[in-house]
Amino acid sequence: MKTSGSPASKAGTLLLTAVLFLTGAAALAGQKYDVIIAGTSGATDTQSMGHEEFAKRLNATGNWNAVVRIGGVMGETDDVTEQALQGVPVICASDPGRIASFVPDYGVIQMPYVFPDHTYLNKVMEIDLYKKWDKDFEAKGLKLVTSNCFSGARSWIVKKGPVRTPADLKGQKIRTIGSPLFVKSVEAMGGIATAIPWGETYQAIEQGVVDGTEAQIPGIYAMRMYEAAKHISLSEHFLLIGSMVTGTKWFDTLPGERQEELMRIAFETYRDNQDLVIKLSKQYIDEMIQKAGVTVYEIDKQPFVDAVQPVYRELGYEELHKELRKQLGMD
Repeated sequence: MKTSGSPASKAGTLLLTAVLFLTGAAALAGQKYDVIIAGTSGATDTQSMGHEEFAKRLNATGNWNAVVRIGGVMGETDDVTEQALQGVPVICASDPGRIASFVPDYGVIQMPYVFPDHTYLNKVMEIDLYKKWDKDFEAKGLKLVTSNCFSGARSWIVKKGPVRTPADLKGQKIRTIGSPLFVKSVEAMGGIATAIPWGETYQAIEQGVVDGTEAQIPGIYAMRMYEAAKHISLSEHFLLIGSMVTGTKWFDTLPGERQEELMRIAFETYRDNQDLVIKLSKQYIDEMIQKAGVTVYEIDKQPFVDAVQPVYRELGYEELHKELRKQLGMD
Protein backbone atom coordinates (compact mmCIF):
# COMPACT_ATOMS: atom_id res chain seq x y z
CA MET A 1 0.00 0.00 0.00
CA LYS A 2 1.35 3.45 -0.98
CA THR A 3 1.68 6.11 1.64
CA SER A 4 2.28 9.80 1.23
CA GLY A 5 5.64 11.15 2.16
CA SER A 6 6.30 12.33 5.67
CA PRO A 7 6.15 16.05 6.50
CA ALA A 8 9.92 16.00 6.80
CA SER A 9 10.40 14.54 3.30
CA LYS A 10 7.96 17.03 1.84
CA ALA A 11 9.80 19.88 3.51
CA GLY A 12 13.07 18.52 2.15
CA THR A 13 11.69 18.38 -1.36
CA LEU A 14 10.39 21.94 -1.15
CA LEU A 15 13.73 23.11 0.22
CA LEU A 16 15.62 21.40 -2.60
CA THR A 17 13.29 22.96 -5.18
CA ALA A 18 13.81 26.40 -3.65
CA VAL A 19 17.58 25.95 -3.62
CA LEU A 20 17.62 24.87 -7.26
CA PHE A 21 15.42 27.83 -8.25
CA LEU A 22 17.54 30.34 -6.39
CA THR A 23 20.74 28.82 -7.77
CA GLY A 24 19.39 29.14 -11.31
CA ALA A 25 18.25 32.69 -10.67
CA ALA A 26 21.63 33.57 -9.20
CA ALA A 27 23.42 32.12 -12.20
CA LEU A 28 21.18 34.13 -14.51
CA ALA A 29 21.70 37.27 -12.45
CA GLY A 30 25.45 36.83 -12.57
CA GLN A 31 25.67 36.25 -16.31
CA LYS A 32 26.82 39.11 -18.48
CA TYR A 33 25.90 39.35 -22.13
CA ASP A 34 28.38 40.58 -24.73
CA VAL A 35 27.17 43.12 -27.28
CA ILE A 36 28.85 45.46 -29.76
CA ILE A 37 27.29 48.82 -30.61
CA ALA A 38 28.50 49.80 -34.07
CA GLY A 39 28.37 52.98 -36.15
CA THR A 40 30.17 54.70 -38.99
CA SER A 41 30.41 58.23 -37.56
CA GLY A 42 33.49 59.75 -35.97
CA ALA A 43 34.09 60.07 -32.24
CA THR A 44 32.94 63.69 -32.08
CA ASP A 45 29.64 63.00 -33.84
CA THR A 46 26.58 63.16 -31.57
CA GLN A 47 25.42 59.73 -32.76
CA SER A 48 28.69 58.23 -31.56
CA MET A 49 28.24 60.04 -28.26
CA GLY A 50 24.86 58.36 -27.99
CA HIS A 51 26.43 54.96 -28.65
CA GLU A 52 28.98 55.52 -25.88
CA GLU A 53 26.23 56.51 -23.45
CA PHE A 54 24.16 53.48 -24.45
CA ALA A 55 27.05 51.16 -23.66
CA LYS A 56 27.72 52.98 -20.39
CA ARG A 57 24.13 52.60 -19.23
CA LEU A 58 23.99 48.94 -20.23
CA ASN A 59 27.20 48.15 -18.36
CA ALA A 60 25.99 50.03 -15.29
CA THR A 61 23.27 47.39 -14.82
CA GLY A 62 25.91 44.72 -14.26
CA ASN A 63 24.23 42.53 -16.86
CA TRP A 64 26.19 43.51 -19.98
CA ASN A 65 29.64 43.70 -21.48
CA ALA A 66 28.89 46.36 -24.08
CA VAL A 67 31.62 47.84 -26.28
CA VAL A 68 31.40 50.55 -28.93
CA ARG A 69 32.95 50.30 -32.40
CA ILE A 70 32.56 53.54 -34.35
CA GLY A 71 34.19 55.15 -37.38
CA GLY A 72 33.20 52.22 -39.60
CA VAL A 73 35.79 49.88 -38.08
CA MET A 74 33.33 46.98 -38.41
CA GLY A 75 32.52 47.93 -41.99
CA GLU A 76 29.91 50.00 -43.77
CA THR A 77 26.38 50.02 -42.40
CA ASP A 78 25.01 47.36 -44.75
CA ASP A 79 27.96 45.08 -43.97
CA VAL A 80 27.32 45.28 -40.23
CA THR A 81 23.61 44.69 -40.74
CA GLU A 82 24.52 41.49 -42.57
CA GLN A 83 26.72 40.47 -39.64
CA ALA A 84 23.73 41.01 -37.33
CA LEU A 85 21.57 38.82 -39.56
CA GLN A 86 24.18 36.07 -39.26
CA GLY A 87 23.94 36.12 -35.46
CA VAL A 88 26.83 38.37 -34.43
CA PRO A 89 25.93 40.11 -31.12
CA VAL A 90 26.00 43.57 -32.67
CA ILE A 91 23.55 46.47 -32.63
CA CYS A 92 24.02 48.52 -35.77
CA ALA A 93 23.07 52.15 -36.35
CA SER A 94 21.25 51.99 -39.66
CA ASP A 95 18.42 54.15 -41.00
CA PRO A 96 14.89 53.61 -42.36
CA GLY A 97 15.99 54.40 -45.90
CA ARG A 98 18.43 51.49 -45.88
CA ILE A 99 16.46 48.82 -44.05
CA ALA A 100 13.31 49.62 -46.00
CA SER A 101 14.73 47.02 -48.38
CA PHE A 102 13.47 44.48 -45.81
CA VAL A 103 10.15 46.18 -44.94
CA PRO A 104 9.37 48.78 -47.63
CA ASP A 105 6.60 50.58 -45.70
CA TYR A 106 9.01 51.41 -42.88
CA GLY A 107 10.85 53.81 -45.19
CA VAL A 108 8.02 56.34 -44.92
CA ILE A 109 9.37 57.65 -41.60
CA GLN A 110 12.62 58.69 -43.31
CA MET A 111 10.87 60.61 -46.08
CA PRO A 112 11.64 64.33 -46.39
CA TYR A 113 9.58 66.64 -44.21
CA VAL A 114 7.52 63.75 -42.83
CA PHE A 115 7.57 64.96 -39.18
CA PRO A 116 7.22 68.51 -37.80
CA ASP A 117 10.20 67.94 -35.47
CA HIS A 118 12.41 65.26 -33.95
CA THR A 119 10.19 64.62 -30.89
CA TYR A 120 7.86 62.61 -33.13
CA LEU A 121 10.54 59.90 -33.27
CA ASN A 122 9.63 59.03 -29.68
CA LYS A 123 5.91 59.03 -30.44
CA VAL A 124 6.05 56.94 -33.62
CA MET A 125 7.21 53.86 -31.71
CA GLU A 126 3.88 53.75 -29.86
CA ILE A 127 1.57 53.56 -32.87
CA ASP A 128 0.05 50.47 -34.49
CA LEU A 129 1.92 50.98 -37.76
CA TYR A 130 5.27 50.78 -36.01
CA LYS A 131 4.26 47.67 -34.06
CA LYS A 132 3.35 45.98 -37.33
CA TRP A 133 6.67 46.98 -38.89
CA ASP A 134 8.49 45.56 -35.88
CA LYS A 135 6.84 42.17 -36.46
CA ASP A 136 7.56 42.36 -40.18
CA PHE A 137 11.25 42.95 -39.49
CA GLU A 138 11.36 40.02 -37.08
CA ALA A 139 10.03 37.80 -39.86
CA LYS A 140 13.02 38.90 -41.96
CA GLY A 141 15.54 38.22 -39.19
CA LEU A 142 16.00 41.81 -37.93
CA LYS A 143 14.98 43.30 -34.60
CA LEU A 144 14.27 47.00 -34.16
CA VAL A 145 15.95 47.74 -30.82
CA THR A 146 14.86 51.38 -31.01
CA SER A 147 14.11 53.90 -33.76
CA ASN A 148 14.46 57.21 -31.95
CA CYS A 149 18.15 57.80 -32.48
CA PHE A 150 18.30 61.33 -33.93
CA SER A 151 21.47 62.69 -35.48
CA GLY A 152 20.18 66.04 -36.69
CA ALA A 153 18.32 67.56 -39.61
CA ARG A 154 20.07 67.18 -42.96
CA SER A 155 20.80 70.27 -45.03
CA TRP A 156 22.90 71.24 -48.05
CA ILE A 157 26.61 72.00 -47.80
CA VAL A 158 28.09 72.94 -51.17
CA LYS A 159 31.03 74.72 -52.74
CA LYS A 160 28.77 77.04 -54.74
CA GLY A 161 26.02 78.73 -52.78
CA PRO A 162 23.64 79.69 -51.54
CA VAL A 163 21.05 76.99 -52.21
CA ARG A 164 17.72 78.71 -51.66
CA THR A 165 15.50 76.82 -54.11
CA PRO A 166 15.64 73.50 -55.99
CA ALA A 167 16.76 75.46 -59.06
CA ASP A 168 20.01 76.32 -57.26
CA LEU A 169 20.92 72.63 -57.14
CA LYS A 170 20.51 72.13 -60.88
CA GLY A 171 23.65 70.52 -62.30
CA GLN A 172 25.24 70.01 -58.88
CA LYS A 173 26.37 66.53 -57.90
CA ILE A 174 25.25 65.94 -54.33
CA ARG A 175 26.47 63.06 -52.23
CA THR A 176 23.67 61.18 -50.49
CA ILE A 177 22.88 57.80 -48.98
CA GLY A 178 22.62 55.14 -51.65
CA SER A 179 19.00 54.04 -51.24
CA PRO A 180 16.08 54.85 -53.58
CA LEU A 181 14.41 56.96 -50.90
CA PHE A 182 17.39 59.31 -50.56
CA VAL A 183 18.38 59.27 -54.22
CA LYS A 184 14.91 60.05 -55.55
CA SER A 185 14.33 62.74 -52.92
CA VAL A 186 17.60 64.53 -53.66
CA GLU A 187 16.87 64.41 -57.38
CA ALA A 188 13.36 65.77 -56.82
CA MET A 189 14.92 68.67 -54.91
CA GLY A 190 17.12 69.52 -57.88
CA GLY A 191 20.44 67.79 -57.29
CA ILE A 192 22.26 65.01 -59.13
CA ALA A 193 22.22 62.32 -56.45
CA THR A 194 25.57 60.56 -56.07
CA ALA A 195 26.01 57.63 -53.68
CA ILE A 196 29.42 57.67 -52.00
CA PRO A 197 30.43 56.13 -48.65
CA TRP A 198 30.28 58.76 -45.91
CA GLY A 199 33.93 58.27 -45.02
CA GLU A 200 34.96 59.18 -48.59
CA THR A 201 32.76 62.27 -48.91
CA TYR A 202 35.27 64.89 -47.73
CA GLN A 203 37.81 63.80 -50.33
CA ALA A 204 35.11 63.58 -53.01
CA ILE A 205 34.12 67.22 -52.40
CA GLU A 206 37.73 68.36 -52.19
CA GLN A 207 38.63 66.65 -55.48
CA GLY A 208 35.49 67.80 -57.28
CA VAL A 209 33.95 64.34 -57.65
CA VAL A 210 30.84 65.90 -56.11
CA ASP A 211 29.89 69.54 -55.57
CA GLY A 212 28.63 69.01 -52.05
CA THR A 213 26.60 66.79 -49.81
CA GLU A 214 23.43 66.78 -47.79
CA ALA A 215 24.14 66.02 -44.17
CA GLN A 216 23.27 66.83 -40.58
CA ILE A 217 25.22 69.57 -38.79
CA PRO A 218 26.95 67.26 -36.25
CA GLY A 219 28.12 65.04 -39.12
CA ILE A 220 29.35 68.03 -41.14
CA TYR A 221 31.27 69.25 -38.11
CA ALA A 222 32.70 65.89 -37.05
CA MET A 223 33.95 65.08 -40.57
CA ARG A 224 35.22 68.66 -41.12
CA MET A 225 33.22 69.04 -44.33
CA TYR A 226 33.35 72.79 -43.78
CA GLU A 227 36.99 72.75 -44.91
CA ALA A 228 35.99 71.51 -48.37
CA ALA A 229 32.75 73.49 -48.82
CA LYS A 230 31.78 76.83 -47.29
CA HIS A 231 28.04 77.24 -47.95
CA ILE A 232 25.42 75.62 -45.69
CA SER A 233 21.73 76.13 -46.51
CA LEU A 234 19.42 75.01 -43.72
CA SER A 235 16.78 73.18 -45.73
CA GLU A 236 16.49 70.52 -42.99
CA HIS A 237 14.80 68.23 -45.50
CA PHE A 238 15.51 64.93 -43.72
CA LEU A 239 15.56 64.14 -40.03
CA LEU A 240 18.41 61.65 -39.88
CA ILE A 241 16.91 58.75 -37.97
CA GLY A 242 19.04 56.05 -36.44
CA SER A 243 17.31 52.71 -36.49
CA MET A 244 19.26 50.63 -34.00
CA VAL A 245 18.92 47.09 -35.28
CA THR A 246 20.23 43.66 -34.41
CA GLY A 247 19.56 40.15 -35.64
CA THR A 248 16.86 37.91 -34.23
CA LYS A 249 19.35 35.01 -34.21
CA TRP A 250 21.15 36.69 -31.32
CA PHE A 251 18.29 38.69 -29.80
CA ASP A 252 16.09 35.61 -29.40
CA THR A 253 18.80 33.89 -27.33
CA LEU A 254 18.48 36.56 -24.62
CA PRO A 255 16.21 36.02 -21.63
CA GLY A 256 13.03 38.08 -21.77
CA GLU A 257 14.13 40.45 -19.01
CA ARG A 258 17.40 41.17 -20.83
CA GLN A 259 15.52 41.84 -24.08
CA GLU A 260 13.24 44.31 -22.30
CA GLU A 261 16.20 45.93 -20.55
CA LEU A 262 18.15 46.31 -23.77
CA MET A 263 15.26 47.98 -25.61
CA ARG A 264 14.25 50.20 -22.70
CA ILE A 265 17.75 51.53 -22.14
CA ALA A 266 18.22 52.06 -25.87
CA PHE A 267 15.03 54.12 -26.10
CA GLU A 268 15.87 56.21 -23.02
CA THR A 269 19.47 56.80 -24.09
CA TYR A 270 18.70 58.04 -27.58
CA ARG A 271 15.71 60.07 -26.37
CA ASP A 272 18.03 61.89 -23.97
CA ASN A 273 20.67 62.23 -26.69
CA GLN A 274 18.24 64.26 -28.83
CA ASP A 275 18.66 67.30 -26.56
CA LEU A 276 22.43 67.07 -26.95
CA VAL A 277 22.06 66.98 -30.75
CA ILE A 278 20.01 70.20 -30.76
CA LYS A 279 22.38 71.95 -28.36
CA LEU A 280 25.58 70.99 -30.16
CA SER A 281 24.14 71.68 -33.62
CA LYS A 282 23.72 75.34 -32.65
CA GLN A 283 27.17 75.41 -31.12
CA TYR A 284 28.77 73.84 -34.20
CA ILE A 285 27.06 76.30 -36.55
CA ASP A 286 28.42 79.24 -34.56
CA GLU A 287 31.89 77.75 -34.52
CA MET A 288 31.93 77.02 -38.25
CA ILE A 289 30.84 80.60 -38.98
CA GLN A 290 33.33 82.23 -36.65
CA LYS A 291 36.37 79.99 -37.09
CA ALA A 292 36.04 78.37 -40.51
CA GLY A 293 34.53 81.17 -42.60
CA VAL A 294 31.38 79.21 -43.41
CA THR A 295 28.26 81.07 -44.52
CA VAL A 296 25.01 79.64 -43.17
CA TYR A 297 21.72 80.54 -44.82
CA GLU A 298 18.25 80.41 -43.28
CA ILE A 299 15.99 79.63 -46.22
CA ASP A 300 12.32 79.18 -47.09
CA LYS A 301 11.73 75.41 -46.95
CA GLN A 302 8.41 75.41 -48.79
CA PRO A 303 9.89 75.09 -52.30
CA PHE A 304 11.67 71.91 -51.19
CA VAL A 305 8.55 70.60 -49.41
CA ASP A 306 6.61 71.07 -52.64
CA ALA A 307 9.34 69.48 -54.75
CA VAL A 308 9.37 66.17 -52.85
CA GLN A 309 5.62 65.50 -52.82
CA PRO A 310 5.75 63.47 -56.07
CA VAL A 311 8.28 61.15 -54.42
CA TYR A 312 5.65 60.03 -51.92
CA ARG A 313 3.51 58.92 -54.84
CA GLU A 314 6.43 57.44 -56.78
CA LEU A 315 7.52 55.25 -53.85
CA GLY A 316 3.95 54.26 -52.99
CA TYR A 317 3.89 56.14 -49.69
CA GLU A 318 1.06 58.61 -50.32
CA GLU A 319 -1.73 56.69 -48.53
CA LEU A 320 0.65 55.35 -45.89
CA HIS A 321 1.75 58.91 -45.16
CA LYS A 322 -1.86 59.87 -44.51
CA GLU A 323 -2.34 56.93 -42.15
CA LEU A 324 0.89 57.77 -40.35
CA ARG A 325 -0.26 61.34 -39.79
CA LYS A 326 -3.62 60.09 -38.55
CA GLN A 327 -2.14 57.67 -36.03
CA LEU A 328 0.23 60.37 -34.75
CA GLY A 329 -2.61 62.88 -34.40
CA MET A 330 -0.97 65.27 -36.85
CA ASP A 331 -4.18 66.03 -38.79
